[in-house]
Amino acid sequence: MKIGSTRAGGIVIAMLAIATVVAAGVEMPAARAALYSDDATSVTGGPLLDRDYWRASWDSMRLEDALKERQPEGAILIAVIGQIQLLDELIKKYPNDADFKKWKARAEEIKAKIDPDADRRAEFKPGCLWNEGNYKEAYVNVNYAKTAIDKQDWAAAKDGLNYAERNLGFLRQRIKNNDRVAAWPAGAADWVTQASEEVAKETELVNSKLK
Repeated sequence: MKIGSTRAGGIVIAMLAIATVVAAGVEMPAARAALYSDDATSVTGGPLLDRDYWRASWDSMRLEDALKERQPEGAILIAVIGQIQLLDELIKKYPNDADFKKWKARAEEIKAKIDPDADRRAEFKPGCLWNEGNYKEAYVNVNYAKTAIDKQDWAAAKDGLNYAERNLGFLRQRIKNNDRVAAWPAGAADWVTQASEEVAKETELVNSKLK
C-alpha cells in the first residue's frame, strides 16, 4: 500500500470517529474554551487560593483596628509601608483584582495622613493583633484551607490546615498560660477556639478525600 493512501485512509478514519462522537450527542470542546480561565489576569476579586491574598486581607482589617485603637503613628507607618509593598506585588500578579486596588488606596490614604517625622521605632501597644505573627498566620491558613476545600483542592487544603493547626496550637498554649493575651481585643481568644474546632473537622474531611 502506498504511503499516500495510508495517510488518506487515516484522515478518513479520524473524520468518521469525530462524526460518531457528534452523532452520539457528546459535545466536543470548543477551541480555546476556558483555556485561560485560571489566568491571573482574569481574577477580579477574592477569595483566592493564595496565602498572600489572605495576608493582604489581614493587613486591611488590622489597619482599621489600629486606627480605632489609636496605635502609635510610627508603628502604623511601618506596617502600612509593608502592606503597600505586598499589595504592589499582588497587583502585578492580579492586575484586575478590585480588592487589592481598594486596599492599597486605603493604605495610601492613611500613609499620606501620617506625620513623616513620626517615630518609626515606636511599637504597637500590647494586644495589637497586627503585631501577632502566629495569629496572622493562623488566620491566613484557616482561610486558605477553606478556599482550597471550596475548590476541592485537597492537597492544598491539607497543607493549609497543617499550618493553621500549628499556629493555632501556639495561640491555644498562650491562652492557657495567659501569656500576653489579656490585652487582646474582645473576641480574639474566642476566634482561636472556634477556628481550632473548624480545623479539626475540616482535617477529618480532607483526610477522607486523600485516602
